[in-house]
Amino acid sequence: MKTQISKASHGLAKYSEEYRQQALELWRKSGRSANKVAAELGIRPSLLYKWSTDARQTQEGHGAREARGVAELEAEISRLREENTKLLEQREVLKKSLGILSEMPPRGMPKSKP
Repeated sequence: MKTQISKASHGLAKYSEEYRQQALELWRKSGRSANKVAAELGIRPSLLYKWSTDARQTQEGHGAREARGVAELEAEISRLREENTKLLEQREVLKKSLGILSEMPPRGMPKSKP
């Protein structure tokens, strides 16, 4: 049984993403070997294996990127909260020191003699 999926003609074949997905779907749903499906489609079996690996890595990559993105954002939020706490403490210290340094010494204190 010849399968009807249109593919690129002559020369170095460049297969569209749609063609690749259709070929992989046919292979998975048919229950036949990659060799038999590839022969029907007129491609090498290694292409089916490569496309399958690429599709799996793409799917895993999206999930990893999202998870990594969330983890990175949480780490940055934590770091920024710590930095914010530290800066607030420094600001309070500066306010107190400014108040202390700007106080006038009490009048009427005797001057020290040399």
